[in-house]
Amino acid sequence: MKILVVDDSKPIHSLLEEMLESYNIVFHHVFNGQEAVNTIQDEKFDVDVILLDWEMPQLTGIEALPLLKKLRPDQIILMMTSKNSMLDIVEAIQKGAKDYIMKPFTKDILIGKITAAIGKDF
Repeated sequence: MKILVVDDSKPIHSLLEEMLESYNIVFHHVFNGQEAVNTIQDEKFDVDVILLDWEMPQLTGIEALPLLKKLRPDQIILMMTSKNSMLDIVEAIQKGAKDYIMKPFTKDILIGKITAAIGKDF
């Protein structure tokens, strides 16, 4: 499985790799929404899941989300954020997120959300 991590926090990138180190996952890392859009524009770049933070510089996750979905309508994108209002969750789902992962999260929550999003164990 290939996962694109889009988060401006390097410790989050490390945490995700640590949580999923026992799985056969190839990680790609970018640090803002614009980098994510630029990466996805490359037709040769293939990824199973995008873990997308909400609050980032240059282009936020919620701003990047519709751009990513326009480029790849079937792309599985999971928002990761500490924003917890129902309005935020609804906005993310309406803009194309498959699901919503609240920070801080546990390894079990992360694995459960990814498994549910891809429709199978990994």
